[in-house]
Parts: sequence; structure tokens; C-alpha cells
Amino acid sequence: MPLASLPFRSWSFVGGLCLSFVLLALSVRPATAQDSEPSKQEKLMHYSLYYENYKNDNFKSARSDLLWILENAPGTPDGDDDNYRRVVNLYVGLAEQASDENARTAYLDTAATHLASAPEKLEQQGLEYEPYKWERRKGRFLEQHQGSVSASDFEGLESPVAHYRKAFELAPKELDPYYIQQIINGHLEGNELQEALNFANTLESKRGDDEEVASMISSVRERVFSKNPQAQTAYLEKQVEQYPDSTQLLTELFNAYNQQGNVSKASKLGKRLMTKDPSAGTVREIAQMRLENGRPKAALAAYDRAVKEGASLKAEDHFNRGTAYQKMGQLSQAREAYRTAINMKEDYGRAYIAIGDLYARAVNNCSGGEMRRKDKAVYWTAVDKYRQAKEVDPSIASVADSKIRTYRKVFPTKEDIFYRDDWERGGTFTVDYGCYSWIGETTSVRSAPSSN
Repeated sequence: MPLASLPFRSWSFVGGLCLSFVLLALSVRPATAQDSEPSKQEKLMHYSLYYENYKNDNFKSARSDLLWILENAPGTPDGDDDNYRRVVNLYVGLAEQASDENARTAYLDTAATHLASAPEKLEQQGLEYEPYKWERRKGRFLEQHQGSVSASDFEGLESPVAHYRKAFELAPKELDPYYIQQIINGHLEGNELQEALNFANTLESKRGDDEEVASMISSVRERVFSKNPQAQTAYLEKQVEQYPDSTQLLTELFNAYNQQGNVSKASKLGKRLMTKDPSAGTVREIAQMRLENGRPKAALAAYDRAVKEGASLKAEDHFNRGTAYQKMGQLSQAREAYRTAINMKEDYGRAYIAIGDLYARAVNNCSGGEMRRKDKAVYWTAVDKYRQAKEVDPSIASVADSKIRTYRKVFPTKEDIFYRDDWERGGTFTVDYGCYSWIGETTSVRSAPSSN
């Protein structure tokens, strides 16, 4: 019914009610506690007065009534923690509005005092509140006012990270990722690497299914492991122990052992990894390790598996295959692998030197300890490769020149050339006979340098 249409008696009732509130307001001192239990009307009046001012940022006007509420009826109106939360905000607001630095500091100290004592009071008064939110508020307040408020001056306040960590422990699923990141940053900035790693592990068990949090976990581990490789190994060893059939974990641990130079453990794990389904790239690494461990046949088998699984071998891989064949005494196959490496990388000087070494080794294998003219001729082909090596890769010229000087000394002599009808100085000659038939290289005829 519109006010204008109310009967006279109704208008009298409204007027009387308003007068009662006015008289009640005049009879009560807002900021002073009472010995007797305040009435419901008093509670609602002080609450309404402070709240209207509070929501309009009139903090000075709101203060006395809010303090009265905290002293006499802290749960008004809903039995929760709203009034305790607002008194902290009120003093922070007063600090922001203060023009004097001393006043600003005093207001923040008062806010900190209320903040530190609120949870205990809420508990004593049986009011509803969420403990984790108060830990979060403490951490946020201290983080925002570093330099102005010292936690050590207030019982119940610690570092921001400590409060965020408590909030996480109280409600791991509810805490916003921002505060989780602050916990991580606090540990890392304090060089508390193990604590950061332990928290990441806890975080994974509680929030690992959260994509944003999972990214944080990955990042913190990467940062910790880059500073402390042993921590990475220890972590991965525990993970592998827990999930022994995980190819990904086995691969990560294998790579960690490799990076730390722990060849023994990496080799042992590589054998286990090969029974799983490792990536082609991992298989290539295992192959190289087997080669370095003096197991050329096993290395070749690993390379073959990598190719079968779709890996594209690099020039270095083919060079390693050549080395494996060479160690097994299969010189022709070794040369083919080295040639493949050269085809993929034209300036692969090492591969040219490796082929030259194959030819020199062939002389040792075929001469039977008694070097004849046809054996000496093979050194021409070896020196040809050393010269090609330094032409395509000047960085290994010194190595190539050293080998050239060594093998030129055992070239056929002038007399050797004179007694061979098919040799003429400056002419060509093909090494494709007997034990050397696989070489098939055409070279130039020249004599060993004179000893005079």
C-alpha cells in the first residue's frame, strides 16, 4: 500500500517507531561497551551505521560503530567473520587515506593486530569462518605491506610464504594458484631447493590434475634440477621405483645419468629401457653409449632398431656406425658408413680421416708383416683421404698433416716404381687387387721423400 494512503493510526505507528530509534541512538555511546547485553535494536543500529559508512569508504565515521560491534556483538548479523574481516580492511583504508606517514604506520599496525588475533577470537566466540582464508589474508597483508609492517612484531604473524603454505595445507584444493606460485617463489628465492622440490611433490599429489598448477610443478622442478642435478636423479629414481614400467620415467632417468656422466648406471638402465618402447632418439643415444663402452655389435643393433622405428640417422650416427664396423674388423662396411656420413655432411673431415685410417689398417691386416710394393701402394690412397680431410675441414689440418708425414715415409721408393711396369711417376693406379679389392680407389703414383 502506498505511504500516502496509510490510515492515520498507521502513520502514528511509523512516526513512533522512528522516534524510538532516534531516542535510542541518543541514549547509546557508540564506541563504549556495555555491562548488560545490548538489545537487538542497538546491535542493528550500530551495524547499520558502520556498514553504510564502511561501504562508502567513510572509514573514520565507520570506526567507532564497528569497534562497538566487535566488542558487544561480533557475530551481527549472520554469525560469521564479516566484522573481523572488515575491521582489518577499515584500518588498511585509513592508512591509505592518511597524509601523515606516522599515522599511516599506526593504522597498519592496528590492522595487523586485528588480523593476528581474529582467528582465535572467532574460535572462542563460536563464529563461522574458514581458517585457510585467514591464513591467506595474513600472507597477502604482509606481502602487500612489506617494509611497513614487520611480522615479528605481532604474535600470530609469520612470513607471507609461511601463511600461504598453511592456507594450502588447510585447503589444498581451494587455494588460488597465485598463492601457490608465491610459495614456490619463496623457496626458490631463499635457495631452499629441497623444500621447493618437496612442495612440488606434495602439490602434484593434491593438485596435479590442474593444468595451471601442473605447469608450475614442471617449472619448479626444471629450475631446481638445473641447479642441483643430484636432486633430479634422486627424484627420478623414486619415481621409477614407484612406476617401474613407465618408459617416460626410465628415459628421463637415463638422460639424467648421461648428463651427469654416470655411464655405469646409464648403461645398465639402457639395457632395461630397450625392453620397453623407447623413442628412436633414445635408442640412438643408447647405441652411442654402447659404442663408447666397447660393444660395437650391440651399438649397431640399437641403430638398426632406431631406423626400424622411423628414426632419421644423422651424419654423426653414420660415423658412429662406421666406427662400430671398424672395431669389428669389417672395414668395407665401415667405409660405406663413413661415406654415407660424408654424403650427408660434405665438410665432415673426420670421416675422410677415418677412411684413410681404414686403408692404413688394411695394410697391417694384409701384408702379413712383410710389406711388398703392392702393400706400400695402398698408403697412396690413405694420404689422398687425409688431404681431402683438411681441404673440406681446415680445423683438422694439423691432424691430417701429421698422418700425411707418417705415411709418406712408407710410400714406394723410386726403385719400387722403376721395377713396376704399370707404375709411372705422376701416372694413375687403382688399388683393387687381392686383399685390397674392396678399396677400389684410383690414386696417383709417387715416391717416398728422399732421406738425403
